[in-house]
Amino acid sequence: MKSCLLPSNPPGGSTLLLVLWAIMLMSVSVIGLVHHLTRGLEESVEAEKEFRSRLLLESARTISNHPAIHRGDPLLHQRTSSVTSYQIKLGSEGSRLAINQLASNPAQQGFAQRLFEKWGLDSRKAQTLVDSIADWIDADSQSRIQGAERDFYAGLDQPAYPFNRPFKSVEDILRVRGTDEMERVNPGWRDSITLYGDGTIDIHTAPSPILETLFDVTASEVGRLIRARNGPDEIPDTEDDENFQTLAEARSMLDVPEINYQRVAALIVLEHPVRRTECVARAGNLERRLTLLRGGGISLILNE
Repeated sequence: MKSCLLPSNPPGGSTLLLVLWAIMLMSVSVIGLVHHLTRGLEESVEAEKEFRSRLLLESARTISNHPAIHRGDPLLHQRTSSVTSYQIKLGSEGSRLAINQLASNPAQQGFAQRLFEKWGLDSRKAQTLVDSIADWIDADSQSRIQGAERDFYAGLDQPAYPFNRPFKSVEDILRVRGTDEMERVNPGWRDSITLYGDGTIDIHTAPSPILETLFDVTASEVGRLIRARNGPDEIPDTEDDENFQTLAEARSMLDVPEINYQRVAALIVLEHPVRRTECVARAGNLERRLTLLRGGGISLILNE
């Protein structure tokens, strides 16, 4: 009689486990590869946007340097594709308070006093700030009435202050007595301050708040000049902008009392010697900026 041998269990269960394990490993590998490729693609896209924005920034800089380019030229605002563009703003340092002039120019001091008050400081604090800035800049150790010289700062454990020289950095202004209050009432004060130039105000580029403060008048009293300056479309920096040929022509557009005008007449110019060019390039959601200062013996590149 032949014996009946039962066959051993087929290896189907183990094989299935191995197949599932292999699939899992492959899935993990594929997911990792997809993640790596996605990250690499994102990095490539960002690198492409960075390259394009930098290229546009250099193009904008080259255009702004061309002698035939003036405010209002269409080449100053261009969309180069559906996702890339550049914008150039031609201005001057005559749109800002020249803080390094406060030690020697009484008209500039009065302008600064009114500007600080417009920002929200009371007259006493504004005067303290003006005097303290002037004391910081001048070379002597004689404190102004509401200023601050070395004895004041020594009481604050700052015996090296003041520096007794013009500011070389905007941030150094925050070391001066009273600037903490200025920072509190107007965190955007940096946009209205310049370290460069002769302290004159450019009648073509100064914004309405600066002109209002300079002449100590209301917006309506400089409004006619602003409207004339902007041209028929009432938009600044466009082709129809008006360029005044003389200060007398600009004066005729100002509804300002003569005494107010004469008080600051020496500060007004048709064109400030230091030109400010602000270039903005965009590629998708990436934005890059470049600020150039040229003229009056100054040539600087500022990255913002």
